[in-house]
Amino acid sequence: ACDEEACRTSLDVRIHNKWYDLSGWRKAHPAGDHWIDWYDGRDATEVMDAFHTKKALEMYKRLPESKPESINMLKDIVPDDSPTQIAFRKLRAELEEEGWFERDLLNEAKLLGIWTSLVVSAALTAHSIPVLSTVLLGLSMTNAGWLGHDYVHGVDDFSMKMRNFAAVAAGLDPIWWSDKHNKHHALTNEMGVDEDIATDPFLYQWPPAPENDSPLRKIQHLIFYIPFSFLFALWRVDSLKVVIDAIEQKRPNAKSELYSLLIHYAVLLTLFPVHVWVPAVFMSGLVSALIMTPTYQSEELFEDHPSDSWVTAQLCSTRSKCSRHDQSL
Repeated sequence: ACDEEACRTSLDVRIHNKWYDLSGWRKAHPAGDHWIDWYDGRDATEVMDAFHTKKALEMYKRLPESKPESINMLKDIVPDDSPTQIAFRKLRAELEEEGWFERDLLNEAKLLGIWTSLVVSAALTAHSIPVLSTVLLGLSMTNAGWLGHDYVHGVDDFSMKMRNFAAVAAGLDPIWWSDKHNKHHALTNEMGVDEDIATDPFLYQWPPAPENDSPLRKIQHLIFYIPFSFLFALWRVDSLKVVIDAIEQKRPNAKSELYSLLIHYAVLLTLFPVHVWVPAVFMSGLVSALIMTPTYQSEELFEDHPSDSWVTAQLCSTRSKCSRHDQSL
């Protein structure tokens, strides 16, 4: 990165008001070097706090600090921590101290019990009432997706133990999920970066450049349910591709995730006929897409990363939203 007078060749990220040179750590980052690259010359405090375990939060403090000349360059172009950021960090610390982030195991047992009852009911009716079995199995896949979402993104011990749940229950690989969906939470609604809002050419969420337009855009409000139903099917294919690549790249936990996916398909193909599980996959994709996509369409989209802070981006893109789930605070 260069300004009018000098160039910065290091990869510098600000965490809790201190700049760190992550040039050497970039390749060793367990979640991939792309995360480090996206935050070059940015503040990453909130992302660091939210996506990392307590052990990792202590480890980053041992990374080398940025060179004084790099810091001086960045001070001229990167805003200081805003009052919004400072207030948010204070609020987060207070909530954590009060125990709001502690996992409610009784509630988790209830949620897992709902998923289990759907799967068992679907299996019991697979041959006698296949239509009902398809509906129950589809709902179980959607339910597993929401639970898996929490476990893949969670950083507490319970989430670490349940990380492969999405693979076993829904055929969705955690590494694929992290690489794709963490971007939505870290770079929320940034056009061209956040893959969760990149639904074209099947659904355009903003007017495209003329060369990227499609005749389908004129009728997308009539046919959206067709591509929506392919959501889980495409995610399953992508999961298998990513986990194989992850094994070749020797990424952590890749083999255990592959084994979890194999267990999923072994159970699915053993207990459920093709005419039950295939439509269930498409039904679960439709239900999930109908929940997610309208939600994203109602949120603010950003052409560039908000200049003031990640916190402001979250407030702008989730305002007026209500949740009864303590873990979403």
